[in-house]
Amino acid sequence: MRSLLSALLSLSLASPILAQPERLKPNIVVIMVDDMGYADLGCYGGEIRTPNIDALAKGGTRWRSFYNCAQCCPTRASLMTGLYPHQAGIGDMIDAHSLSTREAAASPAYSDHLSRNAVTIAEALKPAGYQTYMVGKWHLGKNDGQRPLQRGFDRYYGIISGADSYWKPTSLRDGDAPVKEFPKDFYATDAFTTKAIEFVEKRDPKKPFFLYTAYNAPHTPFHVRSKDLEKYKGEYDAGWDEIREKRFARQKEMGFWPKDLSLPTRSDAAARWTGSPEQLAEAERMTKYAGIVDRIDQNVGRLVAALKRSGQLDNTLILFLSDNGAWATPGTYGTEFAETGNTPFRLFKVFVHEGGIRTPLLAHWPGTIPAGVLNTSRYGHVKDIMATCLDAASVNYPKELAGQPIVPLEGQSLLPALKDSKKADNEPLYWERRGHEALRDGPWKIVRFYGAPNKDPKLLSVGPRVGNWELYNLDSDPTESRNLAAEQPTRLAEMVERHAAWANRVGVIPREQLAARIDAAEKK
Repeated sequence: MRSLLSALLSLSLASPILAQPERLKPNIVVIMVDDMGYADLGCYGGEIRTPNIDALAKGGTRWRSFYNCAQCCPTRASLMTGLYPHQAGIGDMIDAHSLSTREAAASPAYSDHLSRNAVTIAEALKPAGYQTYMVGKWHLGKNDGQRPLQRGFDRYYGIISGADSYWKPTSLRDGDAPVKEFPKDFYATDAFTTKAIEFVEKRDPKKPFFLYTAYNAPHTPFHVRSKDLEKYKGEYDAGWDEIREKRFARQKEMGFWPKDLSLPTRSDAAARWTGSPEQLAEAERMTKYAGIVDRIDQNVGRLVAALKRSGQLDNTLILFLSDNGAWATPGTYGTEFAETGNTPFRLFKVFVHEGGIRTPLLAHWPGTIPAGVLNTSRYGHVKDIMATCLDAASVNYPKELAGQPIVPLEGQSLLPALKDSKKADNEPLYWERRGHEALRDGPWKIVRFYGAPNKDPKLLSVGPRVGNWELYNLDSDPTESRNLAAEQPTRLAEMVERHAAWANRVGVIPREQLAARIDAAEKK
């Protein structure tokens, strides 16, 4: 009898009818926004109403210390490849203003497109059976062979350029075809989400998918829907200092900072709010900005709802971040409001002080990532996104692409720390952005300017260097308020030497050399 029962049990376990279906590899959704400050989200202390993004934070993990590359396309290159920007060919911006730099560099590390010596997340996941989709801003090469469909994506809908109209974007493409006609109610943030949902709903349900959703919002131009603008009328009349202080207080309540931490003082060049000739204009700009961020949140809600409807939310890793800190540029978003966007940090986009390079990072994956966690011990970098996606998908980083060797992966997976926030396996991180340089190793950070913070942005990286190396302990001084360079010269010198070795390894050309070459070319 026992033999008969054993035989029947073996038969039932082998039966394809009774066998449990194999669970699909997880879907992966990376959402990147453009020029959004560290403190703009509700779950990071902001007053802008972001309930859908806040819900992802509540159901997952927020990171206090996550880093970008200080500017648009270098960050996107690092995210897409798991490398530092120079290794991926994007040592400077891909725009007309940076043409002189690229010409002066004459190096593959300073190109106008993503290097073929680097593999994208899409190219790495596709051989493992992933469907690969992208919507939104590419900004990693516009010519044939450089666009998303030639870099591993099955479907694409978005803008190829770095900035464009929200109403009628001139660089919009559906797949590889330029889009010339727009419906009356077209708005880029909404359109990108609609197409993303379409990709997800029309996918092959037997295969997992990777979706890169790269909103150009809230980057300039500040095009906002009227109903979103109306929500924030009068919200910013109190001015930058009051908004900044309230954001900082909320961050403390949420556990981001100790109660005794103080806001850094603004620079001597900062204007007082009351009586400022730009007061009304700045309040209006911030109102528009808030409406644009609000619209992002609405669309994140639409995308999450679509994942839920399709039964995919619980099997989807969602990562949400910004490409750099809030931007300060004349006539659009002033330096004072930019630092308010980056509360409590100093400075903004382009600079590698904390205000330029810290981004929110939200991670949501029900059943895998614990809910309601604020990770204050581990820091990460946008180059870690590639490694995290591959780890989640149980896919190895390739050694070659189309028979050509590729640069070894620089990033490391964040998944262990996402599953257990006490795991703080931090590694040194390096930056070079238009001559501004930094290195963080544990609590210690060195950083220096190239051009002065209050210069015209177009002039930040020309002429002589004006900034000396600074040294900070970010554990006790996260706002970079107490420069310890004079007190710890040995530590400073050792870190400076390591930064120079890294810069040489990844292909950085010293900005002083580039500035001299540009100056010589202009004098010819």
